[in-house]
Amino acid sequence: MKLLFILSVLFTATFATVDDVAVTNFKVGILAKDQVPDGENLKNVVVHSKLPNELKADASQRLYVSFNLVKKSDNAKIKPQQVFLRFVAQDGEDVVLVVKDDSNGNYVYDTILRTASKSFRNLSGQFKISLLVGDVTIKNPINWNFADIDASLPTVYEPTPKSQQVRYEPLNEITHEFRQPEKRPSAVISDLFTVICLSPLVVLIGLWLQIGINFQNAPASPWVPIFHVGLAGIFGLYFLFWVQFNMFETLKYLSVLGFFTFVAGNRVLRALSETKEKSE
Repeated sequence: MKLLFILSVLFTATFATVDDVAVTNFKVGILAKDQVPDGENLKNVVVHSKLPNELKADASQRLYVSFNLVKKSDNAKIKPQQVFLRFVAQDGEDVVLVVKDDSNGNYVYDTILRTASKSFRNLSGQFKISLLVGDVTIKNPINWNFADIDASLPTVYEPTPKSQQVRYEPLNEITHEFRQPEKRPSAVISDLFTVICLSPLVVLIGLWLQIGINFQNAPASPWVPIFHVGLAGIFGLYFLFWVQFNMFETLKYLSVLGFFTFVAGNRVLRALSETKEKSE
């Protein structure tokens, strides 16, 4: 997108018609808040001359500037890319404000100074006002100091960022209050919960003792003891999780132990299937 914008500007600058520009109907004045601009309260300023008397205004008043920009060749109105009012304070600080055109192509700056004070960054007092006009199609860009103004602008409070604040007094001591541990259940409830959790294992061992464990059909494979050792290790890991390990430690060891147990169990099932096919 930036490349297209640069190319469009270069294309415009190359093939655009270059003209001399003139400022016409230039008027400036200080108005009250609801005052209508007319010939009595506005002063005409000859182009490239300066208003002889200094303008004076307070924050409740309006600065009104109006003018037209036309081609010298045929007096046709134009709309340059850059039209600004520049305010230069006595200390060299400057403020640049955009001047926009209306539907008729006339340029008007009409703003209450209190509203515009934020753009002046807490500057107040005497300013030199200049009109700046520029465009790639303009042969004679304009930088015209047309008046001086003494503006009493209100100070706009701008809080200092917290990162730039400097504090020399000691800060308040930070005290941490930890949440009180929740009340634990009684020993009877804890023991009952332990028995309930261990009951499936007790039932499994009881069924094994009742049905019996048949080791005769175990295939002759080294994966059989590895599978049973891995299975016993998982039960032992559950016990350690109960009495010592936290969840993350348990999952770390279970990921390794479970992988070997899974592979060994798969090999045992494959060996059982091969033994069954041979017997049939």
